[in-house]
Amino acid sequence: MENLALSNPFDDNADDETRLVLGQRPIQRGAKIDGYIKFHNEKKKATNEAGVAVFLHKPSGQESCPRSTLAMYLSPRYMWEMGLQDQDDRNLKAWCPGRSVLNKTNCWFENIPRMASKDSCVKSAILALAGTYVLDYQPRERIRQVAQRHYKNAVILLSMALRDARNQVPTDNEADCMVAAMCLLNMIDVVSPEQRRPSNRVPRWLEGARLACRVLDATDPGHRYWNPVNIQPSEAQMGNMIIAGRAAILALPMAPLDLAATENRQFAWLLQGSEHDVYRIHGGCGMSPKLLHRISQITHMSALLSVDPQDSEFIIKPAADSLLEELGNLRQWTESSSSLAASQPDSSRDIPHPRNLLSSIKLDKHGLVLDRNSMTEITAEAWRLAAIIYLRCRLERLPRSHPDVISRVSELVRCIRVMPTSGTFFTAQAPFFPVFLLGIVAIHEAHIQCALDWFQSVISTSCRSSVPPAFQSLKRIRAWMAPNIHDNDLYKLPRCISQRDPWWETLVYHVVSNEGTLCLI
Repeated sequence: MENLALSNPFDDNADDETRLVLGQRPIQRGAKIDGYIKFHNEKKKATNEAGVAVFLHKPSGQESCPRSTLAMYLSPRYMWEMGLQDQDDRNLKAWCPGRSVLNKTNCWFENIPRMASKDSCVKSAILALAGTYVLDYQPRERIRQVAQRHYKNAVILLSMALRDARNQVPTDNEADCMVAAMCLLNMIDVVSPEQRRPSNRVPRWLEGARLACRVLDATDPGHRYWNPVNIQPSEAQMGNMIIAGRAAILALPMAPLDLAATENRQFAWLLQGSEHDVYRIHGGCGMSPKLLHRISQITHMSALLSVDPQDSEFIIKPAADSLLEELGNLRQWTESSSSLAASQPDSSRDIPHPRNLLSSIKLDKHGLVLDRNSMTEITAEAWRLAAIIYLRCRLERLPRSHPDVISRVSELVRCIRVMPTSGTFFTAQAPFFPVFLLGIVAIHEAHIQCALDWFQSVISTSCRSSVPPAFQSLKRIRAWMAPNIHDNDLYKLPRCISQRDPWWETLVYHVVSNEGTLCLI
């Protein structure tokens, strides 16, 4: 790895003592936060005197919210460090969804805490992330200092690990821990807009994601599901691939086309594992690795077309048609313990064909999904539809008013309307990017309002996240689009893609010039 650029993107603010700002919402006894972060505080006898932070599973039969929850018990020692020792003997129980309603593939809950118990860098990073959230509700100088110390320690340890990696290829375990630490530090930047770099610079979270992807590239054994000899990645490796790949790939749709960002089979490690596994909905992104990889391919083909419009179209057009057909019939699957589970050894079940999915989803009396499987399936469907819309608009350059675009937008709206925006089944699996995409491409008032309502409802929970700044950007972008993006006469739509108006690139140029790099994760 000596030839890789492995500089630490978090070095530039590790010593900034003003990085963390004291929160404005002191937590009250019995308070509940029920958005991206889920917790309540309660009085309870301490059960662990020695641990800094204990990550617990709750027995599945006793859970009041999904098992895939990061139950972060702050032990007496950690509470003492944070200055919480005067809170009687109770633990602060932070019900923070490990970013997912899924069990087995919830890497934030299943894999990263295990690494934290053995790796100091991961431990410091996860405690720095925890401190960032705690500080919002316990605005104390002592907590701020401890959280800052954990962050600085994580950055220093990551720099040391990267230095060692330049001299010797890391072991699988060392690489896993490095990538996990990067993903945790990325998440701090993602949920802390007030700490980000100026909009004219590459954000830390994106630099961190790209760095993690380079490490994954360097340690990728190259085995793919179609190879006769296929080594299966561990759950930890798969989780890292998903988290790092998601951040890097979902930055591409609102960034200028650049072949360097997608060429040389980048993100191909998402296709490790069996053919069955690559279609499995993963808790780290709400869709299958296959679909996430296909989104990167849409961007790659768009870049190829922009570089050589005339000569590349004879290749791009059939490739786009093939990918569109694949996405139209893409059937992902999810783990399930219900009676509907297919007769497979891992109790999984295929999601119905896309055309039948909505009719099979279970809804409550308010028209919202009422079980974990339904939420998982409808979320994956929203991602599938978003990928199709993205392909149609950016790669095929269809105007927003084209019937093929509007029909998919209508289906996406139907999905979003049945998803709760708070409560047990609202997690970071929620289709943030698809809803933002809806806000960009919708032309009918009801469709536009669906996107705006989702954003308004999500930010009303007052949870730290990347949603509020994205919502403000969306409103400014829509105001600019009204007089500047014109839907061409469909009867005059050129047959050749290269001759159509690349309106998406016009939009991206405006976004980058005025908003910077959008964070849609």
